[in-house]
Amino acid sequence: MLSDRKIASPNGRRERRRRETHIRIFETAMRLFAERGYANTPVEEITEAADVAKGTFFNYFPSKEAILQALAERQLGVLKAAEERARTAASVRPVLIEMIYGLSERPARSQLLLRSLIGVAMTNNTLSNFLGRLLEGGRGLIAKIMQRGQELGELRTDLTPVELARVLQHSIFGTNMIWALSSPKDLDKWQDLTFEILWRGIAAEGTLRSPTLSQSRKEKSA
Repeated sequence: MLSDRKIASPNGRRERRRRETHIRIFETAMRLFAERGYANTPVEEITEAADVAKGTFFNYFPSKEAILQALAERQLGVLKAAEERARTAASVRPVLIEMIYGLSERPARSQLLLRSLIGVAMTNNTLSNFLGRLLEGGRGLIAKIMQRGQELGELRTDLTPVELARVLQHSIFGTNMIWALSSPKDLDKWQDLTFEILWRGIAAEGTLRSPTLSQSRKEKSA
C-alpha cells in the first residue's frame, strides 16, 4: 500500500541544505565580526566556527567582503518590506518606526561591527561603491513611503519625497554611526530622540503627536 505522505524530492532537500549552510555561515560570520571586528576575523575562523570547509565557504561567498554585501542586501530587504506596507497603510509613522527598528537589529546592536563597517567602507572601493548603490536604492524606497505620507496628509509637501528620504537616511544612519564611535550608550534612546525631532520637522502642520519610537518598540515586543 502506497503511503499518503509526500516524499521530499532530492532537489528540494539539497536546496534546503544549501539555504541552511548559507545561513549558518552568514550568522557565524556576523557573530564573529560583532565579537572581534571585521578585520580581525579571517575566513579560516569563520569556517571553523561554522563547521564547514574553506572550499564550502567560497562556494557561497566569493570573498569575506561578500558577507558584508549580503548584510547590506538584507537591510535593503527591510526597506522593501516597509515600502510594501506603506502602500496600504493608514499612517506612515508606524511603518517608519518599524523600518528603523528592523534596520537597527543588525548590525547596529554591535558597536564594534559598525565601527568595522565604517572602516571597510572607507578603504575598500568595491564595497564602498556597492554600498553607495544600495543607499541610493534604499533612498528611492524610503521616498515612496514619504510620498505615501504626503498623500495621506501626514507629511509636509514643500519638500520632495526624495528630499525627505535623504533627511531620514542622514538622521538615522548618522545616529547609528556616531553611537558606534561613542562610549557604550542606549541606542534605542538615541534613535528615539532622533526620530522624534525628525518627525516634528517633516510632519504636516497640525499632525497629532503619536507614540514615541521606544513606546512602539515596547508594544511590538509585548
